[in-house]
Amino acid sequence: MENTLFLDFRSMHCEEQLLSFHVYRVGGFLGDDKIIKAQDKITDMYYLKGSRGDTQWQFTLHADGPSGALICRVSSAYTGPPMICGLFPGPMLVNITSERRPIHMERRRGTPEGTQWFRGPDNREYHWRTRMHLWRNEMQCLDTEGEIMATYRATAMAISKDGELHIYPSGRFMTDLLVATSLAIRTPDH
Repeated sequence: MENTLFLDFRSMHCEEQLLSFHVYRVGGFLGDDKIIKAQDKITDMYYLKGSRGDTQWQFTLHADGPSGALICRVSSAYTGPPMICGLFPGPMLVNITSERRPIHMERRRGTPEGTQWFRGPDNREYHWRTRMHLWRNEMQCLDTEGEIMATYRATAMAISKDGELHIYPSGRFMTDLLVATSLAIRTPDH
């Protein structure tokens, strides 16, 4: 009995340390913009302004709302179907305003489909790995040792809610980057 109480307390304590964000589509399925709310589902934390062309998509991520401070720009030069012969499209570029270098997100040979690699502000490698289940789609951001930095759970069959992003204490130092990279992967056609 004592062990059960200890485990319940520990799991509640760990859950409190997570940063949780709720991601909503503005304009339903066809909208390119998204609003990211805090755990309370009321407070606006980020706003994604998206645009799409024939050969590329890009978005800007702003603090608080559509007119908030610019946090980053993300762009992809490829929006077509999967390439033949195992060729991968070029990397997605993430330009965080506080960073002095662009961050490249790329697919690599020999890694599971949907895995995207990037280098964090600490110059270490991280990757988002997609895990598909029967009733849900989930992505995990891991470091090279397999420690989970963040989890994004996509909402199935919802018109306005895209999903939930949970950032673990080990990933808090790069919160803006985890928000940007998870949303980049969730942008269709890449």
